[in-house]
Amino acid sequence: CEVNVNECASNPCLSRGNCTDYIDGYVCGCYAGFAGTNCETNVNECVSNPCINGATCVDQINDYICNCLLGFTGKQCQSNLDDCLAGYCQNGATCVDGINSYQCNCASGWDGVNCTININECNSSPCLNGGSCTDDINGYQCSCASGFTGTLCATDIDECISDPCLNNGTCVDQPNGFRCNCMSAYTGIICNGDVNECTSSPCRNGAVCEDRLGDYFCKCPPGYTGKECQTNINECTSNPCLNGATCFDAINGYVCQCSNGYTGTTCQSDINECASSPCSNGGTCNNMLNAFNCTCAPGYTGLLCTNDINECMSSPCMNNGTCLDQVNGYACNCAPGYNDTLCQNNINECVSNPCQNGATCIDGVNGYVCSCASGYNGSYCENDINECNFNPCQNGATCSDSILGYTCTCPPGFTSIHCEVSIDECASKLNECQLYSPCMNGATCTDEINDYNCSCVAGYTGKNCSSNIDECASNPCRNGGSCTDSINSYQCNCAIGYTGINCETEINECLSSPCQNGATCTDLVGDYSCACTVGFTSFNGTICENDINECAIARCSNGGTCNNLINNYTCSCNPGYTGRDCQININECGGVICQNGGTCIDGVNNYQCRCRNGFTGQHCETNINECASNPCRNQGTCVDLVLGYRCNCLNGYTGVHCGSDIRGCSSGPCLNQATCRPSVGGGFGYTCSCAPGYTGDFCQ
Repeated sequence: CEVNVNECASNPCLSRGNCTDYIDGYVCGCYAGFAGTNCETNVNECVSNPCINGATCVDQINDYICNCLLGFTGKQCQSNLDDCLAGYCQNGATCVDGINSYQCNCASGWDGVNCTININECNSSPCLNGGSCTDDINGYQCSCASGFTGTLCATDIDECISDPCLNNGTCVDQPNGFRCNCMSAYTGIICNGDVNECTSSPCRNGAVCEDRLGDYFCKCPPGYTGKECQTNINECTSNPCLNGATCFDAINGYVCQCSNGYTGTTCQSDINECASSPCSNGGTCNNMLNAFNCTCAPGYTGLLCTNDINECMSSPCMNNGTCLDQVNGYACNCAPGYNDTLCQNNINECVSNPCQNGATCIDGVNGYVCSCASGYNGSYCENDINECNFNPCQNGATCSDSILGYTCTCPPGFTSIHCEVSIDECASKLNECQLYSPCMNGATCTDEINDYNCSCVAGYTGKNCSSNIDECASNPCRNGGSCTDSINSYQCNCAIGYTGINCETEINECLSSPCQNGATCTDLVGDYSCACTVGFTSFNGTICENDINECAIARCSNGGTCNNLINNYTCSCNPGYTGRDCQININECGGVICQNGGTCIDGVNNYQCRCRNGFTGQHCETNINECASNPCRNQGTCVDLVLGYRCNCLNGYTGVHCGSDIRGCSSGPCLNQATCRPSVGGGFGYTCSCAPGYTGDFCQ
């Protein structure tokens, strides 16, 4: 029995308690937070109720955690959170911190939860006797009605203090005045006059009555005259108003109603309407009575010389020439065949004598026509017509070509111009008409003694009726029309803008109402001009067919859509903008309240509350629940805080997120001051890190 049984061999001490062997027993040295024979009991540190201010105590290993009520903080919830730090109290108020609350003790004159309301001390109507009250901060000021004084206008000013009544008159004070009760034989407001003729107040119009012996004298105010000042002096009698102005008599004066164009007390000054320099483009302003006119610089017109005169409006360029407007002038681009300043000169292409063989050159527009002499043809009459090509000679006769004709050499037995007549030697001699047939162009031949006479059909003349009468020789075509000769007639090719057989009628181009949109049509020669109504123009034409697009020069800002109107425009603004040109960003922060100290940031058609840390929501109304992501592990309870959270761990777990499993080490299995490390992955496993000099699973 000499061997001491080691009761510690069975490791009876739990929770890392140190076992000390004794004879027939052992003693466990427990780690902080454990008690009991075998250190089997976790000491409940909450038994002493360390948590104050209504906090809930959660027991830990050798520790505790206090879950504080709102408004408290600290290890034991001993500290009241200072709700005054947010600075809610304004206007010099004193903030008194409460439990999860605050109270503002307002400075004098202020009211409301945060002392933002100025108390209107005038609401109690403190000012008396008709005085008006003006509210101040923590006070008011009374503006008294006449006759009263004092802070509250409660004191009637005693006008009798100055003893105004003379000759022993008695003064009776009245509101804002006094009344004198005069002794007999005296009268007047202050008893300063004797009873006299002025008692009946004979003087009128505010005149002052002066008593005299057996009479009175009225001292008239300016503007009146007469025994009793009853007559208003007519200051217009002297005709003070000039330049046709009308004089209106007044009291002690007159008023002149000036004729148009004059000003001044007596209408003596001619208003210079040129003072504002109304004439544009170098125009000279001529001042007139109640008007002005502008002598425009050459090339400008209009009431204010604002319009560049379109010298092309009169269509000065003739024969389809194009007019280019200039300042005080124009230039004509002539159509082919014309030249000169106004394109009125038809270029005479006949000057070069292009027509040959005695042909007549007829000038045209940008060209010419050769009227060939008989016997010639071709563009220039350069070709001699071979009349023999038509085989005019009969009965085998020989044809000899000549200018403007041919000669038939008849075989024996035949005669006549074409050898068509067989000679009847028995007959009498043929007359000249039968023998030669000289008359042309359908003329009738009459035989005479050794001669003939041709009766020409209408349109021809000459011995043989060979010449076409030129009906154009009398120049029948008017207004620049060109004449084309025909047989016994002519045809006029009229210049643009004229019609009729002889081009005598000017065409009224306005009859077809070409001007659109209410424009006024002015007829011109061969053309018309449209004076457009406001809002229309002729960008690619002349008929005011185009609505001026005011949107081309309007500036709808910020993506606004321009809507063109007649002589106007409107802007359809994108959401978030307003103003005529959508230039104003609507401040959506107006009236928006971002809560919990959030700042409102205005955007385009929206706003954003920039929340303080710990808050969210459109208006920062929501405290961010940092527990929503379930940060606490191992069934730890998450307690949401402002801008944070706290994990209350179950027994056997620890760490910020209750991620450390300390259950395996809870029994204190490691001996001799070894460190117990929970196994990775949790559970009840552990590893003992031995102090120097010890080894074994438990460092025993």
